[in-house]
Amino acid sequence: MVRTALHSSSLRRSLLLVALSPAACLAEGPDDAVLDTDSDGEDEAPAAWHALVRNDAWQPHAPSDDPVPEHRPASVDCEGGWYPESGGIEIDTGECNYLSLQQPLLSALEPGDPLRLRLWWQTLASVDPAEGHLAIYVDDQLLWEEHVPIPGEAAARDLNFESPLAAPAGATLTLHLHNHGYNTWHFHELYVFSPEPCPSCDANASSPGLPPEPASG
Repeated sequence: MVRTALHSSSLRRSLLLVALSPAACLAEGPDDAVLDTDSDGEDEAPAAWHALVRNDAWQPHAPSDDPVPEHRPASVDCEGGWYPESGGIEIDTGECNYLSLQQPLLSALEPGDPLRLRLWWQTLASVDPAEGHLAIYVDDQLLWEEHVPIPGEAAARDLNFESPLAAPAGATLTLHLHNHGYNTWHFHELYVFSPEPCPSCDANASSPGLPPEPASG
């Protein structure tokens, strides 16, 4: 964490402008970051929510790189079954019988880091009872998953949880989905709350507001 001594009120105003500018890779919103002052009169670079993925950076996995190859069907047909939509990506399982997408993790993770995940799905239809499986992996480690009964009602997830794993920036993040039936799923965003700067994070935050700063202690 970078500390800068403030020698004058003019310098203080300049530093605040720099800290709150878009180039600082902070999510927008007045409650997203707090500038703390210690007993010595020094200001700290504020912690902030940083995007862990860019929704324009997803690429299909090669079969040999799939972290859960036992889930993969013998024939994968997903061309055109996923596409950008509403600030995230939408998956149409009528056109995609199995989804496994990857991209480099934008920011490092440590166990216990606060995470925020948002996604949703439309009404899930199937003639026979089945189950959908949504999961996120970092390299071969499971970050999060949910098994969703099908048929079922439309639902959304706006989740705050702690990272169960450590990973460096650039590790392979995988979005995994398989289900039975013609359904629509939407992955929206994944963020981490961190005091470290993140020059490579996605500056185009899709949400109108992020959750408040996690409570300390």
